[in-house]
Amino acid sequence: MMRYQKIDGHPYLVRDKNSGAILNINREEIQKKKQQRLKSLQKDKEIEILKNDVSEIKNLLQQLLENNKHG
Repeated sequence: MMRYQKIDGHPYLVRDKNSGAILNINREEIQKKKQQRLKSLQKDKEIEILKNDVSEIKNLLQQLLENNKHG
Protein backbone atom coordinates (compact mmCIF):
# COMPACT_ATOMS: atom_id res chain seq x y z
CA MET A 1 0.00 0.00 0.00
CA MET A 2 1.30 3.46 -0.92
CA ARG A 3 2.12 5.75 1.98
CA TYR A 4 1.41 8.94 0.02
CA GLN A 5 -1.70 10.08 -1.77
CA LYS A 6 -1.46 12.64 -4.58
CA ILE A 7 -3.40 15.87 -4.15
CA ASP A 8 -5.54 16.81 -7.16
CA GLY A 9 -4.45 20.01 -8.89
CA HIS A 10 -1.08 20.10 -7.11
CA PRO A 11 1.51 17.94 -8.88
CA TYR A 12 4.21 18.45 -6.22
CA LEU A 13 2.06 17.94 -3.11
CA VAL A 14 1.18 14.63 -1.49
CA ARG A 15 -0.58 13.65 1.72
CA ASP A 16 1.08 11.23 4.13
CA LYS A 17 -1.63 8.68 4.89
CA ASN A 18 -0.19 7.89 8.33
CA SER A 19 0.10 11.42 9.71
CA GLY A 20 -2.19 13.37 7.38
CA ALA A 21 0.62 15.85 6.70
CA ILE A 22 0.85 17.52 3.32
CA LEU A 23 4.35 17.28 1.87
CA ASN A 24 6.10 19.05 -0.98
CA ILE A 25 7.98 16.54 -3.16
CA ASN A 26 9.51 19.11 -5.56
CA ARG A 27 13.21 18.71 -4.73
CA GLU A 28 14.25 21.85 -6.62
CA GLU A 29 11.78 23.98 -4.67
CA ILE A 30 12.86 22.41 -1.38
CA GLN A 31 16.52 23.14 -2.16
CA LYS A 32 15.65 26.70 -3.18
CA LYS A 33 13.83 27.27 0.13
CA LYS A 34 16.80 25.88 2.08
CA GLN A 35 19.12 28.31 0.29
CA GLN A 36 16.76 31.20 1.03
CA ARG A 37 16.63 30.21 4.69
CA LEU A 38 20.45 30.04 4.87
CA LYS A 39 20.76 33.48 3.27
CA SER A 40 18.22 34.87 5.72
CA LEU A 41 20.09 33.39 8.68
CA GLN A 42 23.38 34.81 7.39
CA LYS A 43 21.78 38.22 6.94
CA ASP A 44 20.36 38.10 10.48
CA LYS A 45 23.80 37.18 11.83
CA GLU A 46 25.45 40.05 9.92
CA ILE A 47 22.86 42.50 11.25
CA GLU A 48 23.47 41.30 14.81
CA ILE A 49 27.24 41.75 14.33
CA LEU A 50 26.69 45.27 12.97
CA LYS A 51 24.44 46.13 15.94
CA ASN A 52 27.14 44.95 18.33
CA ASP A 53 29.80 46.93 16.47
CA VAL A 54 27.70 50.12 16.57
CA SER A 55 27.05 49.61 20.27
CA GLU A 56 30.75 49.16 20.92
CA ILE A 57 31.61 52.30 18.92
CA LYS A 58 28.95 54.22 20.84
CA ASN A 59 30.42 53.09 24.16
CA LEU A 60 33.94 54.06 23.06
CA LEU A 61 32.73 57.51 21.99
CA GLN A 62 31.01 58.00 25.34
CA GLN A 63 34.22 57.05 27.13
CA LEU A 64 36.19 59.53 25.00
CA LEU A 65 33.71 62.30 25.79
CA GLU A 66 33.86 61.51 29.51
CA ASN A 67 37.67 61.51 29.46
CA ASN A 68 37.71 64.89 27.68
CA LYS A 69 35.37 66.40 30.30
CA HIS A 70 37.66 65.32 33.12
CA GLY A 71 40.91 65.98 31.33
